[in-house]
Amino acid sequence: MTTQNNVSVWGRAFDRCVGILTGIAVGLLVPMMFLVTGDVIGRYVFNSPIPAVFEINSHFLMVLVVFFPLAYVHQRKEHVFVTLFTESMPLKTKAFLEGASAVLGLVLYGLIGWYGLQKAILSTRVLEYIPGIVNVPVWLSKWIIPIGCLAFCIELARDALNQFKTVFGASD
Repeated sequence: MTTQNNVSVWGRAFDRCVGILTGIAVGLLVPMMFLVTGDVIGRYVFNSPIPAVFEINSHFLMVLVVFFPLAYVHQRKEHVFVTLFTESMPLKTKAFLEGASAVLGLVLYGLIGWYGLQKAILSTRVLEYIPGIVNVPVWLSKWIIPIGCLAFCIELARDALNQFKTVFGASD
């Protein structure tokens, strides 16, 4: 198998993983919506909120909805871009700036992911949870950040390589 075929096989496998992470995030928006709605109705109509909804939403579901789709959003070029100054630049200059931006994002999200990984390992060792009427295990949610950051960093690296191929004229 040639190197190009290996890259495309790995690329397709990675794209499937990104799709799965995004599907999980999108799929959990519905339960999050129903939990919040049920909690509000329970709190204000029946004077009895659903236990641990705040903890589940803020420590698990919201983190997942933010970090899992990062790579997908980048693949689709849906992150916020300010093109006021770059739209009139030559293609290679724009590609260089986008590649440099991707490298900077890779470094920063790599650091976030690394720090998140350290926190996840520590939290898992002690099986961290939030005590209450319902004990909410937060050690599971600590893994969301390094997983999401890893996928995003891989996508940023792919994008940077493609942008620098444009800059330096490398052919496929």
